[in-house]
Amino acid sequence: MSRLQLALSVADLKESVDFYIKVFGVEPHKIREGYANFEISELPLKLVLIEVGAEARGHGPAGALNHLGVEE
Repeated sequence: MSRLQLALSVADLKESVDFYIKVFGVEPHKIREGYANFEISELPLKLVLIEVGAEARGHGPAGALNHLGVEE
């Protein structure tokens, strides 16, 4: 089954992980320094969070999209 991969650049990984746990009701599939991903089978979606320093990432939606893809 194919699924969409959505990778976001986030300034605070822990805060973002906590937020998406509440949104999707699932724990991350993988967590390592500066990186986490969620495999959400109901959508199907793989959400990837990549920590990028606040000064490099910027504010608001600008700079938030890291990459998109389709996994097979």
